[in-house]
Amino acid sequence: MKKKNTEKLYDLIPSQQTMYLMVKYSFSKQLTQIPTSFSTDLDLDFDLLTKAFNIELERNDSLRIQFTKADKQMKQYFLPTMKMSKVPCKYFRSKEEQDAFFSKDAQIPVRFDKGDNFRIYFFKTADGNNGIYFNVSHLNMDALGVMIFYLDLLSVYRSLKYGQPMPKPLDSYEQYVQKELELQKNTEKMKKHEEFYKEYFAKGGEPIYAAVHGPAFLEKMRIKKKNPNLRVPAAYNPLYDKCNMITGHIGPEQTQKIYDFCRKNSIAPESLFMMGLRIHCSAINYRTPDVFMMATCSKRATLKEKNMSGCLVQPVQVRTIIPETATFMEGLHEYTSVRTQLYRHTDYPYITARDVSREMYNYSLIQGPACMMFSWIPIPTDLDGFMGGQKVNFDFRTYDLGRYFTPLYTICSPDPKDNGLNLNYMYRVKLSTKEQIEALHRDALRTILTGIDNPDITVGELLDSCSK
Repeated sequence: MKKKNTEKLYDLIPSQQTMYLMVKYSFSKQLTQIPTSFSTDLDLDFDLLTKAFNIELERNDSLRIQFTKADKQMKQYFLPTMKMSKVPCKYFRSKEEQDAFFSKDAQIPVRFDKGDNFRIYFFKTADGNNGIYFNVSHLNMDALGVMIFYLDLLSVYRSLKYGQPMPKPLDSYEQYVQKELELQKNTEKMKKHEEFYKEYFAKGGEPIYAAVHGPAFLEKMRIKKKNPNLRVPAAYNPLYDKCNMITGHIGPEQTQKIYDFCRKNSIAPESLFMMGLRIHCSAINYRTPDVFMMATCSKRATLKEKNMSGCLVQPVQVRTIIPETATFMEGLHEYTSVRTQLYRHTDYPYITARDVSREMYNYSLIQGPACMMFSWIPIPTDLDGFMGGQKVNFDFRTYDLGRYFTPLYTICSPDPKDNGLNLNYMYRVKLSTKEQIEALHRDALRTILTGIDNPDITVGELLDSCSK
C-alpha cells in the first residue's frame, strides 16, 4: 500500500526488528506470520461478524499498520481508517478438506512488505460449527495479540447481536510503539543492559548446542571444520529450514496435576515445561549440565499492555547450568531465577543481545547455541456465558508454517476441547526425525510428572530414566 504523506513514519520497535530479521535472512517468507483458527459451536451470523470485523479494524490499530522502505530501512505507519466490504467465507464438506485448505494457506507468505498484512476467512465446518481463520504478519501481532484480537472481535459481535454497549476500547499500539522507541534512546539504561548480557554469556564459558536430535550434527560439523572442540554448529542455516509439525497432547487429569503443582509452589508453567524439555536434551547430549533455549516473553506487564494487540513479544535466551546432584525443585528454582533476571532486561533488543554473544564467541549469523524456541500461549479454556449466557464449546488451532528459523519451535497451550494441554512441535526435518520429537515429548512429560510426585529426585536420576 502506498504511503500517504499525512501519516507518520516510525522505526520498527525491538519486537518487530526480531521478526524482520527472521525473514530478512531467510529464503522462506512465511517465517514471520501466525496462522490460527478459532471455531465454536455458536451459531455465528457471518454478515453480522463482517460488520463486527470492520468495527474491530477501528478499535485495533495493529491491524492498520503498513510497512514501507525509507532511507533503505523498514519503517511503519498506521492507517487512520481501514474497511473490508466482504470477508471471504468457506464451507467445508469434511475435516480433511478444511485441514488441507488452512494448512496450505498457512504456508503462503503474508507479504507485510507489500501491504498484505493479514488474511481472514469465516468458515463453517462439516459438523456445523462456525469459525474464523486468521493468518497475520508477526510484525503486526504476536500470539497473545492474536488471542486478544479473537476475543475482542467476538465481544464486538456479542454487543451487536444483543444490543449491548461496546466492550472497553483496546489500548493504542501506536502509543506503545512511540514509548518503545523513546526508551531505546536511553543510552545509560541500554549500557546497563549490555553489561548484564556480557556477564550472563561469560558465566560458564562458551555454551554447547544440546539439540533434540542429539550430538550427531555437531560431531559432523567438528569433522568438517577440523575442530574437535567446536561447541556450536551452523544449525540455523536457512538451507535447513523446511519443517513439519506434530502435536503432543496431555490429558485433563495430568494437566490439572501440573497446574496444582505450579500454584502450590509459585512456579510458572513455562519453567516446568522447559525443565522437562531440557532434561531430555541433556540426556542425549553427553549429559551436559549446560542447556540453552530461547523462550518468548510477552512483555504484557501492565493493564494497558494486557488490553492491547500488536507485537510486543521479545525472545529471551535462557541458559541454565544445572548439575546432576541438584534436585528437580532446585532446577525449577534455577529456571525461575534465570527467567526473572532476563525479564528485567527485555527492553534491550534481542538482536543486540544476540550480537553480544556472537562477538564474544565469534559466531557466524547461522550459528546459535539455542536448541529450540519455546512459547507458552495462555489460551482461555472457559468461555461459558460469554455469548448471551450460552455454554460455549470452542477449538483453537495453530498451523505448520512449513519453514522456521530455529531447529525446533515448541508451542505449549491449553486445549479448550478437554481442558488438557497441547504441545505443538515444529521441527526442521533435515535435523530431526518424528521419532526424536516423540521421544522428547515422552521424556519431558515423564520428567515433569515424576518431579511433581518427588520434587527431591535428582537431575541425575531423571537423566537415567530418559530415552537414549
